[in-house]
Amino acid sequence: MFDFSTLDRLALNGTDVVLRPVFDPRLRTFSVQLWEGGEPGGIHGLVEHFRYADEPVDSIDAFLAEHGVRATTDQEAALLYAGLVQAKGGPDWALLLMSIGADEADEQA
Repeated sequence: MFDFSTLDRLALNGTDVVLRPVFDPRLRTFSVQLWEGGEPGGIHGLVEHFRYADEPVDSIDAFLAEHGVRATTDQEAALLYAGLVQAKGGPDWALLLMSIGADEADEQA
């Protein structure tokens, strides 16, 4: 079972880095804030216009490398995607929750 309580602040294990997923409802774009040691370190999506949650996830590792931070693991990338969808909310979040629930039900069967 996933812990959805921390999707708004994904800590990268073994670092002092936290990724904060953001959805701007006015611009309808996604971004990811990089925080290092409790201080803002950059925004992935400040220049780019990510319309879909998978776009910043697909390119986050290059952004992190530019800031001297290790790449995300598969699990961290999946949690970042979920955090972006949660930040947007609405039917996309409901569908993701239903999909996760269906996957968990299949695993238990």
